[in-house]
Amino acid sequence: MTDKFEKVKAEVKIADVVERFGVKLDRNDKGLCPFHHEKTPSFSVDRKNNIFTCFGCGETGDVITFVAKIKGVEPIEAVKILAEEFRVDIEEKPTARKLTIKEYIRRCLTDIEKTDYFTKRGLTKPTIRKFCLGYDEYRKAVVIPYSSKMEYYQTRGTEDKVFFKPRTEDAGEEPLFNIEGLKLRTREPIFVVESPICAMSIYQCGGNAVSTCGTGGWRKLIAEVKKKKPNGAFILCMDNDEPGKKASQILAEEFAALGVNAMEYNIAGDKKDPNELLMSDPKKLEANVKEAKKIALEKFASSKDSFDAFWLQGADIPPPLWIVNNVLPQGLALLCAPSKAGKSWMVFDMALAVARGKNFLDFTTNKCGVLYYALEDSKYRLKERMMKLLKKDTAPSNLRFITRTETIDCGFFDLLKEEIKAHKDIKLVIVDTLQKVRGKALSNETLYGGEYREMGEVKELCDDLGICLMFVHHTRKQLDENDVFNMISGSTALMGAADTIIVISKKRKDEYATLTMTGRDIKQDDLVISFDEMEWRWQIKGTAEEMAAKKERQEYEQNPIVITIKELVKRNPLTGWKGSANDLLKAVFDITGKQVPDSPTAVGRLISNYEYKLHCDGIDHKASKSGTRAHTFKRIIKDMNFGYQRTMYDGDDD
Repeated sequence: MTDKFEKVKAEVKIADVVERFGVKLDRNDKGLCPFHHEKTPSFSVDRKNNIFTCFGCGETGDVITFVAKIKGVEPIEAVKILAEEFRVDIEEKPTARKLTIKEYIRRCLTDIEKTDYFTKRGLTKPTIRKFCLGYDEYRKAVVIPYSSKMEYYQTRGTEDKVFFKPRTEDAGEEPLFNIEGLKLRTREPIFVVESPICAMSIYQCGGNAVSTCGTGGWRKLIAEVKKKKPNGAFILCMDNDEPGKKASQILAEEFAALGVNAMEYNIAGDKKDPNELLMSDPKKLEANVKEAKKIALEKFASSKDSFDAFWLQGADIPPPLWIVNNVLPQGLALLCAPSKAGKSWMVFDMALAVARGKNFLDFTTNKCGVLYYALEDSKYRLKERMMKLLKKDTAPSNLRFITRTETIDCGFFDLLKEEIKAHKDIKLVIVDTLQKVRGKALSNETLYGGEYREMGEVKELCDDLGICLMFVHHTRKQLDENDVFNMISGSTALMGAADTIIVISKKRKDEYATLTMTGRDIKQDDLVISFDEMEWRWQIKGTAEEMAAKKERQEYEQNPIVITIKELVKRNPLTGWKGSANDLLKAVFDITGKQVPDSPTAVGRLISNYEYKLHCDGIDHKASKSGTRAHTFKRIIKDMNFGYQRTMYDGDDD
């Protein structure tokens, strides 16, 4: 009995015991006493003598005394608790009986301080304790249990580097290392490595890892996964040699066949395995583990996953990829216009510009591959249009065409994925037109519900592939002066699902059209555009505001009354001109030869509307306030002495 007490007191450290049972020690080995209420620490441990003392309540003693008091048990029970918690073998060892696997591992735990093998491999003491690592002094070998159950282990000679594993008849089939780490029902990614020491290295750097214990162990992992499909993803990072790379590829294919998320990731960099990187650069391994987890969580995120604001604040989230800067980001886009309005010319010009990295309209592009579904065109028409747009330039090889395809509900997505897999530079996909790939509505599905479901599927595909997919679509025949987006054919679900919407509105005989853009990542803007039949492309003439101002100025300058007023002032530079509205109308005919149908009252309103513009053109207007209403127009002269403008009046005209 005395031997058990002494063995526990000799092998268990008082600091480890008090922290295990809830006492948090500071750097001076002091903490709040668990035996009485206090706000100022009076409890301390003496590591040298392996005892504790509370200077507040007077309690003192060794590890057994502490556990007996805090658990309220007899000392012998405290010894058993400590032996179990700290894996101290207090059982009497029979001389004629072979040790069990658990007994052997526990015996080796007591000698772990006799080797520095694991610390040289970069493992810390907490990691060594976590995985119950031991040392067989007789064999001169480290001992690695496969789990906390201590039912299987392997040893590795520290001098001869020879591996040893127990016989199958004694220990059963070799399991996966850290099978307890295979928590399949959480989103935490699971790293898959070859050796147990690599799994421990990843654990120490913040990852959850399982070891196949050799390249051939992948079959055991697949068998475990088949039992219960995991929620999280697997990060495959076997050794950086040919067998390791081959095993990773096999695992990736097997996981794909099972529908399990998995990705290959070189976590060891230019080293052979994660443990080698841990020994040379632990911070680099920690950074690689963090990055791999981040990529896996983002790549395999689902609609069920949530994230907190603190994570979002610190997350390094790349901005959306822009195909046409400030106009077309990645995602789902709609370009809508009336029938035969020239929308196919516009998207063809866009496809050529993006494929060549040239400007589209007046906007810069980011060069990338383009896939153009010209579903309403023949090869002859495509070539004819392309030659008109290119002139003598060489056609880009990264612009591809498809003239026939399946509908969304009959394989369009699969065919698109195959094209992008074969041509990885494709980032812009144009489908001309949407109606050509529309699927059939489900039974009892409304127009809105069907379009929102279908467009939602397309939107999800765009996000998964990291592309911009633009549908060319029609607008209704009826114009909507209040909101051009109400002209989009179909339900409001189309606009609601799209990231970017572009509408071309144009009356059939008008020279100019309006290009209206809006979206989640762009500000709404209205541009006036026209189709240049010499260049076979659309060109920007200005913003809607600029064009409206220009039109208003033209109407002012071309107005016969304004022309007449300017001419009358020119003819009478000193005195100006004075007369009634009727007099002004007669002067209009005399000077311009035009008959103005406006009434005198209408002429007065027009002059009032144009008064500011006349002033800006150097003409001042003054109307009498009594009697017969007369209008006086005089030239404004700038006073050179005082630097302000004044009007040359000869007196009061009222």
